[in-house]
Amino acid sequence: AVMWKASTIVASLILVIASGVKAETADTVYVNASVYTVNESALWAEAFAVVGDRFVAVGKEKDMKAFIGDQTRIVDLDGQFVLPGLVEDHVHPDMVAENRMGVSIQPSEMDWPEQAELIKSMATQVPGKSWLVGGNLNWLADNGENIVDAPVPSHYSTLDALVSGRPAMLWDIGGHAVLLNSVAMAKLQITAGTPNPEGGVIVKDAQGIPTGVLRETAANHAYEAALKELPRGKELIDRGIKPVFDQLNRFGFTAISDVWARFYMLDAYRDMFDAGELTVRVRAYIADPIEWKSPEWKQGAEKAIANHQNYYRENWLDASGVKFVLDGSAGGQTIIMVEPYEGTTDVHGGPWRNDPEYFREKFLEYDARGITIKSHGVGSQSIRTILDVIEEARERGSKLRHSVAHAVLIHPDDRQRFSELDVVAEFSPYFWYPVPGWDIVREELGQRRLDWAFPFNTLQKSGVHISVGSDWPVADSPNPFLSIESMITRKVPGGDSRAFPLESEGVSLEVAIRAFTMGGAYAQGRDTQIGSIETGKLADFVILDQNPFEVDVYNIHKTRVQKTVVGGRTVYQANSEG
Repeated sequence: AVMWKASTIVASLILVIASGVKAETADTVYVNASVYTVNESALWAEAFAVVGDRFVAVGKEKDMKAFIGDQTRIVDLDGQFVLPGLVEDHVHPDMVAENRMGVSIQPSEMDWPEQAELIKSMATQVPGKSWLVGGNLNWLADNGENIVDAPVPSHYSTLDALVSGRPAMLWDIGGHAVLLNSVAMAKLQITAGTPNPEGGVIVKDAQGIPTGVLRETAANHAYEAALKELPRGKELIDRGIKPVFDQLNRFGFTAISDVWARFYMLDAYRDMFDAGELTVRVRAYIADPIEWKSPEWKQGAEKAIANHQNYYRENWLDASGVKFVLDGSAGGQTIIMVEPYEGTTDVHGGPWRNDPEYFREKFLEYDARGITIKSHGVGSQSIRTILDVIEEARERGSKLRHSVAHAVLIHPDDRQRFSELDVVAEFSPYFWYPVPGWDIVREELGQRRLDWAFPFNTLQKSGVHISVGSDWPVADSPNPFLSIESMITRKVPGGDSRAFPLESEGVSLEVAIRAFTMGGAYAQGRDTQIGSIETGKLADFVILDQNPFEVDVYNIHKTRVQKTVVGGRTVYQANSEG
């Protein structure tokens, strides 16, 4: 692929205009638009020209005349608002695809009777007696207590009443715990005598009997067994991945980070690119082998990491990243804190999902090989541990753009370290507005530490590079406009009396948009290629139905995408939906 430098093209444009020589004829020129470029040297434009997959001119409408030829298509946008393509920096396409092919629950939009009917229905619709997989249930509890906001227990008996004759496994909304039915427990030989695996918990009741809830690496054991029976290859692409990417395109995403990538998903992405079927640019962070328990999966991860260069496809697919998960989820009570939980003197949470010393050794090894690391850290101690290792890598000369994924409960003493160590803070704005999990966190950590959560404004003011990701399907939806609004207001989209802690950590619309564009592009190492609308960059952009700068802030969440373009090619058009 030819790599065009923006400075070279700008210089050429000046020469062309000065000499009177006609500029390169554009394939398409877009005029009469309100373009927010996110290019700090020229934030607003009214027109732009595209040749092939690149922007060749951005500016005033009169500046486009030099690029219009007999075959140029001129598109009058009638004043519509245009943004650079959005970057989703934390998503799990594989899990969304699995839910779509099995059970796909949205607890915020479905009450328990509706969820139960869906589970029961899919148990009969999915053919055969193989594993029934899906999510997301609301937060699962210990001791057989009720699922949050549901009148049924976090217990295998709940699924037994809905699914019989086949093993069933449903994730909870945190993505770090699953609920099994009794058939699945028998298949996995989980009994009262089964010990907890390292880094995991088999939840048991007061009598020592397993409840069907598995947390962290214990959940992975069940997941690996189920994955062996789920579709791969073309069936996975057609039934799973394509619908997922279609939905991402509908929300304006043109690039994503798959942050727990498996080898067969990378194979699928490569096949899709070769067939001209990729509609989003993929940056993959391969799950480290420690995340897997069986030899088959460990070897698959090791091979994918060792041969990640084989997956590279121009500006579309890059698998030179690795994902580590140090702790769990806030609502799942498996995060690890610097100070003990409320009411205790020695309970800091956990267990560690991955051994910290193993994490350190492998992190430094990968860094030396030029592999970028995205490390899941929710609790203050987990985040501090990640920063400690990055500091050691920096002392060894590392320049890679490592990220702390989620970066939720950052200890105040560690905030400045993000800028000092040039660490990307990847936030999950979906969790900024009140959700049931925060009530659990408040009880266990207290309001003081809840006030530490997501210090967006503090970090961005100190120059920290910030990206955002929904963590879909942990989030019901990857809709970025819900997040953009809540990043500004720190409230439920639409606004109400409930507010997330520290409204002072809210940011401006400009900062929120930048996080979804240049912030994500920087984190992916693609900031010279995507993230803004400027000459020489890839022609990724979205057209919206309203200008968020001109509407009430509490109406930003109502924004809808009219068109999504990736590399000059339209991948979503609102009015073409059938």
